[in-house]
Amino acid sequence: MKKILTIFMLLQISFLFSQLINAQNIIDTVAGNGVSGYNGDGILAVNASLYSPMSVWVDGMGRIYIADSHNNRIRRVDEMGVIHTVAGNGVFGYGGDEQKAVKASFAYPQGVAVETLDKPDPNFPDKKAVRIYIADTRNNRIRMVNEFGIMRTIAGSGRFGFSGDNGPAVKADLAWPSEVSIDKAGNVYIADTYNHRIRVVYNPNNLPNPGSIVGAPHIKNPQNGFIYTIAGTGQAGYGGDGSQAILANLNYPWDIATPDGMIFISDKNNHIIRKIDNNGIITTVAGLPGIPGYYGDVLKATEEKLNTPYGIHAEGNNVYVADSMNSRIRLVDTSANKISTFVGIGEFGFAGDGSSAEKCFLSHPVDIFGDGKGNFYICDLENARIRKITPAKTATGQKTP
Repeated sequence: MKKILTIFMLLQISFLFSQLINAQNIIDTVAGNGVSGYNGDGILAVNASLYSPMSVWVDGMGRIYIADSHNNRIRRVDEMGVIHTVAGNGVFGYGGDEQKAVKASFAYPQGVAVETLDKPDPNFPDKKAVRIYIADTRNNRIRMVNEFGIMRTIAGSGRFGFSGDNGPAVKADLAWPSEVSIDKAGNVYIADTYNHRIRVVYNPNNLPNPGSIVGAPHIKNPQNGFIYTIAGTGQAGYGGDGSQAILANLNYPWDIATPDGMIFISDKNNHIIRKIDNNGIITTVAGLPGIPGYYGDVLKATEEKLNTPYGIHAEGNNVYVADSMNSRIRLVDTSANKISTFVGIGEFGFAGDGSSAEKCFLSHPVDIFGDGKGNFYICDLENARIRKITPAKTATGQKTP
């Protein structure tokens, strides 16, 4: 009888433990073996070496794109978990425009964004076509792989500097652009990091009816393929909240997120997240300007500290922040002025796969992307891995509301 009771109690404990695990967001590695380098394509992504993965994006078919920066490649993890290079020959340099993207040279590309098109892929008719946008950082260019796999430059002369506003984007000077984003109208946003500006290329693909530029009422009658500044004076620093974003100072802005009707910026060296509304007004929505640190998610988002925020992802009013030097992913509810830790215990290292995302170790996370289905993907930089957060579920397998 005692033996039966013991077994029954163990079963109950096991069931309660499983409920606890299932009620948590779970983290796992989906790409990278933790060893920096390059060991080839056509293998399982979890066995592949990455070298400074700086940016991650997921297309409408669930395929993962990685800016594998120091490998000078853009790589894709397919539905079977196999990794392939989709752009870049691995050679540091510049070349390959108007050729197949896999033959192009990059110079430490740090940003990637993907546009899923509503038409079949010319090479894979059972899949949708995509356009891939790349911040080719040290080449001072933004490049695009079209649906036919051909590379071309859509912004940047290749010179380090600032010039070209209100003119053709391909003639403009950029200064180590770090990230790139796109809105639903097909406009391409650039974190022109060393120019301390956010810039936009209007309708580089000549799409019909792209409309006005979000957050930029000062731009009148934009022309296709032209570049414009939407935030930043070019002077490093902090200032301008409550005024037009083009009058504000930024300090090495790193990333841009473009949900409907808003723009969010990770103002990295100011240690804050900022928002531009549809009227072009900029405000701080998280962090204390110029003061890095971590208080512990106990204060309002605008009173809490961040520490070198890199990549961001926005879904409506929720902004997910790669709070790199705090070794956490933070969630900012901008409508309620609240902040919480979404992933990471705050310890640098690698641990936690297969268990609670809130209790895992990260090591300088630099990007975060959500696929719209509840899954999130993190560039865990110094762990040389892409890690996936699977949403919390109940014991019956249903998502927690």
